[in-house]
Amino acid sequence: MKRIFALTYIILFLLFSCKNRSQNYQAGEVNNVRVVKVNVSSEPMHIHVAGLIMPEEEIKLSFKTGGIVGVIYVKEGARVRKGDLLASLNLSEVNSHFDMAENAYRKASRDYERAKRLHADSVATLEQLQNAKTALDIARSNLNIASFNLEKSKIIAPADGIILKQMVKENELVSQGYPVFLFGVYCGLWKLTSGIADRDIVKIHAGDSAVVMPDAWPGVRLPGVVDATGEMASPITGTFEVKIRFSDCGYRLAAGFIATADIFPVTLHSSVTVPAGAVIGIDGNTGYVFTLTDSCTVKKIRVNIGEIRGSMFTLFDFPTEINEIVSEGAAYLKDGMKVNVLK
Repeated sequence: MKRIFALTYIILFLLFSCKNRSQNYQAGEVNNVRVVKVNVSSEPMHIHVAGLIMPEEEIKLSFKTGGIVGVIYVKEGARVRKGDLLASLNLSEVNSHFDMAENAYRKASRDYERAKRLHADSVATLEQLQNAKTALDIARSNLNIASFNLEKSKIIAPADGIILKQMVKENELVSQGYPVFLFGVYCGLWKLTSGIADRDIVKIHAGDSAVVMPDAWPGVRLPGVVDATGEMASPITGTFEVKIRFSDCGYRLAAGFIATADIFPVTLHSSVTVPAGAVIGIDGNTGYVFTLTDSCTVKKIRVNIGEIRGSMFTLFDFPTEINEIVSEGAAYLKDGMKVNVLK
C-alpha cells in the first residue's frame, strides 16, 4: 500500500512540474526582433532558365517508298548544302516499275493514235476511241506515279543544314516513310528549349527579349527572343516548354549544347530588396517573411524570390501596403506570435 501511495505522489509531482514549466514557457514566449522598412519599386524582372541548343527547325527525312537502302552518302554530324544527295535506295525494283509504266504509256499512246485514224475512216466507233483515250490517261497517271516514286527513292537535302541523327544503315530494309535522317535546318539561327514552372510561364510571352549563355563559350551572351511558349504541361516533368530563337553571332555551336538564358518579360513587376535573414522556408523561388500588425504580433506572408544579390534577396510582386518586415529573428517566429521590436 505504501508503494502505491509513493508512486501516486511521484506521478502527481511530475505532472505539476511539467504544467508549471509549460505555463512559464508560454508566458515568456515573446521574441525580440528587429525590423526593416521596405520600399516597393517597379522594375523589369528576369527569369533564369536552362536547356539544350538545337537548330531552329528539325525535319525527319525519309524515302517515299520502302526498299533496301543502297547508299548513304553522308555521316551523322555532317553539314550539307541544299540539293546535296544524302541517300538512295537500291533502285532495281523501282526502275523496273518505272520501265513497266513507261512501256504501258507508249503502247496506250499507239493504241489511241490508231483509234483516232480508224474513227476518222468510220471503221472504229466513238466508244472505241473514248476507251483508247481513257486507257492513255490511266497509263499517263501510272507513269507519273512511277516517276515520282523513282525521284523520291533518293533523299535530297531540302536546305542548308546538319545531319543530327542517322537512323538506318546501308543494306537495311526500310518501310515507306520510315525516318532515315533527323535533319536540322541551319541558317545561322538556333533555338534554346527549356521547361519552366507554371508560375513563370504566365509572365512570359512571345516576343520577350532574352540573352542566351552557352556553357561552351563562357562569358558569351547571345541576344535572342522568345519564339513560343507551351500551352500544355509535360506529362513527365509537369513543366511548360519555352523556345528562345537566337543567332550564333559567328560562334560555333552544335546541336545538344547546354546553355542558360535570362528572359526579360515586358511586364513590370513590383519588387523589394530585403536581407537574406528575413526570408525563411525557402522552397525553389518562394519563401516567407513576417510583417508586424498593430497588436505587436507577426503575420507570415508568402513571397516570390527573384534573385540573390550577395546577402540580399530581391522579392517580386511584393504587397504594396506592407511597410516593414522582420529582418532579424524571423527564424524563431510563428504566425501570430507576439514580439518585442528592438530599436
